[in-house]
Amino acid sequence: MNGFLTEERWKEAVSHLESHFEKELSVAEDCYLNLGGVKTVRLVVADPEAWNMIRRELGWVITSPTASPDATITLLKYDSPKDFFHDAMGLPFVHREDARFEVVCISPENGKDGVLYPTAQFNRDDQTVHLRDVNSYYYVTRSYRPEDWINEGHVFVQMLFRILNSEPSTCLVHGACIGAEGHGILMCARGNMGKSTLAVTSMLDGMEYVSEDYLILSQANPEGELRASPIYSIITLSPRMYNALYEKMDKSRFVGISHFKGKYVFDMSAYSDRLRRDYPIRACVFPEINPSTSEPSVELISGSEKNRAITHIAHSTIFQMWSSGLKREQQDAKTILKILGMVRDMPFYKITLTTDLEANSCCLMGLVSSL
Repeated sequence: MNGFLTEERWKEAVSHLESHFEKELSVAEDCYLNLGGVKTVRLVVADPEAWNMIRRELGWVITSPTASPDATITLLKYDSPKDFFHDAMGLPFVHREDARFEVVCISPENGKDGVLYPTAQFNRDDQTVHLRDVNSYYYVTRSYRPEDWINEGHVFVQMLFRILNSEPSTCLVHGACIGAEGHGILMCARGNMGKSTLAVTSMLDGMEYVSEDYLILSQANPEGELRASPIYSIITLSPRMYNALYEKMDKSRFVGISHFKGKYVFDMSAYSDRLRRDYPIRACVFPEINPSTSEPSVELISGSEKNRAITHIAHSTIFQMWSSGLKREQQDAKTILKILGMVRDMPFYKITLTTDLEANSCCLMGLVSSL
């Protein structure tokens, strides 16, 4: 649903927003996030409980302040996005069950060549309001309670995806990355295919680690080399996998339970000595679990098998992130093509996993050593 405003009316709405939250924001704390050396985001949080949770989730990418961040994310507590628009911005909000985005535009006479300029966008998928002209995001939440916060999962992932996706050679993807001696492996698979367990087990066994769930892929470096960087300093494991890895996870700290995914959440910041940033990728791996197999195995794949692996990481990314454009199909296609361009020239391997987690980790280490 679109609403059309004059430029003057829009400036009044932004001023109204700043005034409405003046008290909360006057005591807010902020931090800056280094997203793979490509983007810097300022994060503003007014609530101490939420602030503590955020520092646990994003500790690995918090960086020094900068005078000109690429975007700002502000966390605000509000009962509903409808009230946010009406009370905080003084704007009407029309709710439609079939609409994923609610958009406010400056009227044609104020836009370039009479074209509507989308100024504010509310995304119903991740409960965010995006003020495009100043590149500010407002995350609207009903609760700061830790149990509710954890249940949301990786809260900022969709906003960070949109911010990073504006770069032609950078993308936030749903995947995992592990390696040794600077030889990184990108794991391409949808959820529940073993990539998180394999990545965490390998890291606990001494391998170098970037991520087990979401990461930043970039070819923005002068060499055009594919590299991976982390976002989150937490991991999520099913109760069954946590039980299997219990003895090894002596330095992890339990954060909470994500009832949405039925998984335990752990702070892994104590393993920062194994964390790697801007990590070069040498190959891609497609994991598949076969409980009836006694030994894990690795084989180089091509053709349809390689295409299937690429499809997994592209479609899994789209499914997890969604896209931010007004025409979702176009944005999804661009993201898929971007990911395809990044990984298609990489060697691809299929690793068949067993129920023996240590054997799987050793098998992966053997592959890395051979690169």
